Amino acid sequence: MRLLLFFTFVSSLFFSCNNSEIVTSTGNLNQILAEFHNPASQKVLIAAHRASNRKFPENSLAAIQHSIETGVDIIEIDIRTTKDGKLVLMHDGTIDRTTNSEGELKNFSYAELLKLELDKASDDTLIHRIPLAEEALKLAKGKIMIDLDIKEVYIKDLVELVHKTQTGKQALFFDSSFEILDSVLILDSTLMIMPRAHSLKDVKIIMNKYHPPVIHIDPDFYTKEVVNTIKNGGAKIWINALAFPDIKAYIGLVDFGYSPLIEGGANIIQTDLPLTLHQFLKEKKLR
Repeated sequence: MRLLLFFTFVSSLFFSCNNSEIVTSTGNLNQILAEFHNPASQKVLIAAHRASNRKFPENSLAAIQHSIETGVDIIEIDIRTTKDGKLVLMHDGTIDRTTNSEGELKNFSYAELLKLELDKASDDTLIHRIPLAEEALKLAKGKIMIDLDIKEVYIKDLVELVHKTQTGKQALFFDSSFEILDSVLILDSTLMIMPRAHSLKDVKIIMNKYHPPVIHIDPDFYTKEVVNTIKNGGAKIWINALAFPDIKAYIGLVDFGYSPLIEGGANIIQTDLPLTLHQFLKEKKLR
């Protein structure tokens, strides 16, 4: 319980404090994709968790725009469906934590959600609304890669939206369910999937079944054998800095937090502190 309260406290700090912008950019998707598809690349790509950056609300259009402008390579966004079938960005099944209202998102129409405000940092004077997934994809189009975290959505609807917005070349469909990933590929075999593995056994099954461009792994089986299995298969390694690595970085132990991830061989790191990670990687000459 104490650990949970500590995480909650630190998470709140992510949005109440700002760190300075490191780079101003309009996004360079071609360069990002070149690094992503190059197995020999030494550059470590940065993924902003829920487009998070401590300046704007998670999963907001402002957060996405800020990620583009500050040199983030990939935004991770969460997709859910409203009562009237609209695809929107929201991590939780309820709107309690992130808005000024309460209830399950699926019980609201999009028009009803538009009346709500997303929670924001104390120095943010803008009003932020729950965005349509279509708005998010259009904003990111041609600028930054997109990790689509599939929460509660008909896969056909999501694939159709990616086709409609012409963002297929820059989008990753993320899930741990083979059934869901199979559904994506049945609808369009050219789309990129990012399976989540939970063990070395999972990694081997995924490599044989999908030969994906990237696999999401967790720190508890971040071993040499796992790394070699993935890289020998031509895929990249995605790992999270969420929780302890980010917390260590936040309190000033940046090297202690992020170095183990780099030294282990990760190609993509997902973080709640993209600007801090960006500076660290730049100092290590990995940007």
